[in-house]
Amino acid sequence: MKKHFLILSFLMMLSAFASAGEYVEDIATKFGRGVENFVTSPAEIPCTMESEMHKGDRIIRFFSGLGKGTVYFLRRAIVGATEVVTFMVPMERTIPQVCKEEPAGVIG
Repeated sequence: MKKHFLILSFLMMLSAFASAGEYVEDIATKFGRGVENFVTSPAEIPCTMESEMHKGDRIIRFFSGLGKGTVYFLRRAIVGATEVVTFMVPMERTIPQVCKEEPAGVIG
């Protein structure tokens, strides 16, 4: 009976260490993603301006892109700072990487 208990205890310890390793990887990923979002947030302005200017009248779209880019910049900086502060609670990426995709749903 003692032998079975020791084997069961050992297996439980191994599973705890395995999940702890995943946890450490998840929080490190979130911390790095938060730093990335905060550091790259200023790039939202020129990326958004460039993508907006291809949609029509360049003068109007320049200012539209400037406004949207500023909103996206602030959103990315806030999300990045929040991810750095709360990195101990792992979670999935909420916004795409800068200049990779159209930002989702702040301003249509």
